Amino acid sequence: MSDINILFGSQTGNAQNLAHVIGESLGNEGFNFVVQDMGEVDPEAIYHMKEIIIVTSTHGDGEPPDNASEWMSFLKFEEKLHLTHINYAVLSLGDSYYPHFCQCGKDFDQYLSKHGGKPMVKRLDCDLYYEEEYEEWLADLIGVLKNRVQE
Repeated sequence: MSDINILFGSQTGNAQNLAHVIGESLGNEGFNFVVQDMGEVDPEAIYHMKEIIIVTSTHGDGEPPDNASEWMSFLKFEEKLHLTHINYAVLSLGDSYYPHFCQCGKDFDQYLSKHGGKPMVKRLDCDLYYEEEYEEWLADLIGVLKNRVQE
């Protein structure tokens, strides 16, 4: 079984911390995973991945965090990107007070889908107090991943 790639885009550390919590939960279920800072992974590495979980915050006026901007540009502007081999999930952190609530996660979801990626679960847009919100999403994702292993 290949590793599940948990990629985080984080400006203040919340998405990074949550990515590690998700990884720990996957590890407890017996999955192989790797948690990576998007700023330290070449976006072209996506060609060698099969399952991706993106955990990202939104910065400024709907922009990606600094460490996720290269990935965002790659997915947005790479014309001949074929990602039909990718199964993905996006968890987006934001603050509903701002007009571009969770925009970065929405954009990642849109671009991955546009290039043929298949969502494993519906994107989750979390407000400030996400601790309870993401648990059901994660349980659904783990269920999907377990079913994929059995196929």
